[in-house]
Amino acid sequence: MSDSMILLKRLLAIEPTDISKDDILIHYLNKARGNILGYCNVANLPVEYDDVMVDYAMYLYKNRDSTGLINKQEGERSVTYELGIPESIRLALPLPKIKVGTD
Repeated sequence: MSDSMILLKRLLAIEPTDISKDDILIHYLNKARGNILGYCNVANLPVEYDDVMVDYAMYLYKNRDSTGLINKQEGERSVTYELGIPESIRLALPLPKIKVGTD
């Protein structure tokens, strides 16, 4: 089991020996990595950002039922969701690389 998976399980209060959600957690870890690589415009994410990737995977996992929602209102209670990678995660990542095209 990878260090990222162990940390994600600890953050979600899932016992390390509980493998019932492993495929779902792996999916969100892969999705988080892919989104971050796309955002940063890089092919590889340095190891020092693994914890940020786990934070984003946890965010994706916890908010999986609200994917695609921007605003939700129930009675007097209203919630607005961030689009894309949350600002708290983006601020912890390296700045996106800009590719300069040659014409």
